[in-house]
Amino acid sequence: MKQQAGLTLIEVLIAVLVLAIGLLGIAGLQSSVLANNLISYQYTQAATLAEGMIERMRANRQAVLEGAYALAPGARAPEAPANCSSAACSPAQQAAWDIAVLYAQVAADASETNLPTGPRGILPGGRIGITCETGVNCNETAIRLITIYWDANRTGATGTECTEDNAQLRCFRLPYIP
Repeated sequence: MKQQAGLTLIEVLIAVLVLAIGLLGIAGLQSSVLANNLISYQYTQAATLAEGMIERMRANRQAVLEGAYALAPGARAPEAPANCSSAACSPAQQAAWDIAVLYAQVAADASETNLPTGPRGILPGGRIGITCETGVNCNETAIRLITIYWDANRTGATGTECTEDNAQLRCFRLPYIP
């Protein structure tokens, strides 16, 4: 009877091939997990910043009711009129300062005038909007929406539409009832 030669070598090659395919699958899974982890981090940052803005609005209710906390979606925030962290400000000045601080934390192109030091441009391509509920007059009972927009994948996505069609632009909305 003839002895077979090389059979174990073929078995080893097949085992190495199966192992290599498995390792490639694990590497792909790891890459996907890292990308999703970054997006989760960005949503957490947006939620924290929006909640901070709502707390500022609660502390300055008079300015909310007067409409001082308003910024068109995607618009650039004006410069802060004064540094309200170190000087006394009127409710309207405090609102303008609060908006400028939030905008500076979200967007990289914010003015630094009269703002405290701290993190800047946390979200790539970040923009904010502070509006009243769609189709409703901005009165005492109208819901205010704080919306933070950003380009999660850094593809140059712009705009203020948060739809499934615009998967590159991420949005976080938080309502506030004065």
